[in-house]
Amino acid sequence: MPLLSMRSFKGNTRILLVVIFVLSWASRLLWLTIPTRPRSNYNGSVFPKTSLRDLSSQKYVVISTSSKKYIDGESEAFNDAKIWQSKLNEHESIKTKFGIPRNNFSDIIKDFNISLYKDIDPNRFFLNVTKTHETSVNRNVPDTRPPECASVKFDILSLPVASIVIPLHNELWSTFERLINSVLKNSPKVLVHEIIIIDDLSDLEHLKAPLDKYVEQFDFMRIHRAQKRLGTMGSRVVGTKMAKGDVVVFLDSHDEVNVGWLEPLLHELSKNGTAIVQPSIDTVDAQTFEYLKFFQNNFRGHFKWSMAFSFVPIPPKQMAEIKAQPTKAFDTPAIVGCAFAVNREYFQDIGGLDTGMRTWGGEDVELSIRVWLCGGSMKISPCSHVAHIFKKGHPFKMDYSDLVYNNRRTAEMWLGDYRKYFYYFNAGFAKPPEPSDKFDIMDTVKKTFKCKDFRWLLENVYPELEVPPEGTTYFGNLRNDGSGKCFGTADSVVLRSYPLLVSAECSLYYKARNFALLENGHLMMNGKCIKVKNDFLIVAPCSVGMGKWKLEGKLLKYADGVHSKCAMQVSKNVNSEMIQVIKLISCNNINKTSEWEIGQKLFKS
Repeated sequence: MPLLSMRSFKGNTRILLVVIFVLSWASRLLWLTIPTRPRSNYNGSVFPKTSLRDLSSQKYVVISTSSKKYIDGESEAFNDAKIWQSKLNEHESIKTKFGIPRNNFSDIIKDFNISLYKDIDPNRFFLNVTKTHETSVNRNVPDTRPPECASVKFDILSLPVASIVIPLHNELWSTFERLINSVLKNSPKVLVHEIIIIDDLSDLEHLKAPLDKYVEQFDFMRIHRAQKRLGTMGSRVVGTKMAKGDVVVFLDSHDEVNVGWLEPLLHELSKNGTAIVQPSIDTVDAQTFEYLKFFQNNFRGHFKWSMAFSFVPIPPKQMAEIKAQPTKAFDTPAIVGCAFAVNREYFQDIGGLDTGMRTWGGEDVELSIRVWLCGGSMKISPCSHVAHIFKKGHPFKMDYSDLVYNNRRTAEMWLGDYRKYFYYFNAGFAKPPEPSDKFDIMDTVKKTFKCKDFRWLLENVYPELEVPPEGTTYFGNLRNDGSGKCFGTADSVVLRSYPLLVSAECSLYYKARNFALLENGHLMMNGKCIKVKNDFLIVAPCSVGMGKWKLEGKLLKYADGVHSKCAMQVSKNVNSEMIQVIKLISCNNINKTSEWEIGQKLFKS
């Protein structure tokens, strides 16, 4: 080849290489400007094709799978994955926290010449306002997870991404900023598509322009200003409609999330698309603002016939299962609404939240019943911990009648023939509906998901919710006013083969049982009658000719046609151990340990 041609060839080659190099870098820069996208509609445990960006190394991983609908089982999202780097060094770099330089919310408020202590009335906010403002909004809190959780590793790239929805109404700046900072600090950014704040017509000055300016600092955060009061249910529904993530995580504006809180929730939903998952709930003391461990794999959520929610100890059988697998999410009859995660598409298909309810309260129990009856499940994650400030009141207008109204909707929609017990246990506050009242908002859901009747839930999920015998006038714990103890039975404490009534902590519902005092004078527990042997109270099959019981004031009286005596708590030596039992005595020798309460009187119109 001639020398000139050779030089021309080499020059053209250099130019070509330069062009390739420039195009290569231009292409790379173009990709880096593409924001992390949520995977489109999550269908159970698999994801449509998507791209995820590692914010630290700017590497990509492509996950490609087929589409299915609400599939249970282990995630297969890595089966066809193309990973440029071996799990990105075990995902260390992908766990980069938000860490975006920003102005604190409190600093922005001061820039608007608004005093941080402008609103400090404890009677308005039902907490120690000065103390929360003095408590760091960037604090470190104790890791309250079970020890086994720290060693659990998640394939973060296989998890769905979350939209975090926070309803907001007249929240103090410090409790709100503490929540936001805890989310930013304890959440892998690759798992959070967005944070959506639904301002439900707040009128506090710091939640106006200062909040807008604070939110503007984050490209993944936005605020929606309601034009009318939405209430808790409406705010969450609006947030769900705005959300783009695979999963919606609802947090109250005075929550505080702990380390590793998000991954376990998303992991559970990647396995089970029809579950709703509650974190283990911790508490923040409303007066001292100390972060306190509450759930220790020993509580779950219940509801009563009044539809009121409560936390209760886990029964022994389930407790044994949890101890065997302390990091595994477990079933709960109900959840509390302050924090939970759900697949966005499933949540919308199953009906979201009942927007026919008023302002606040009862929506968590209704959702729990609906999901169980319609084929889903409610779970608590031991390895996800979120704290909540449980206040003694509401910083907004809230009538008790609104809560009763909401609970009545739940009873009318889901309890079927059992709804009469809702009215029995509401002391006359709940009135039966008028013919014009409508409870058909979930009729399409019932038909689509072929929802079961309430009897199925009592038999398969929540047998602890006992049905009172016909003719019951009083129903609930048998509680002694003198000792504060309730009563039930223990296998080892018997009299002539019959179980004696023995004392127990009232909170241990599987030991402190429900008693029913009937119109016919029978006192019953667990389908059997309370009889008398040697003046001690025992449990035995019911029979004709038994004595009669009645509650006269606070005296529990027994009459057998010959004598009338009163029940008293006494000590008895059983198997060389002193235990508390119930014995009949003369009604002339009564004291505080002769005073009793039986649950509540049923209201029958």
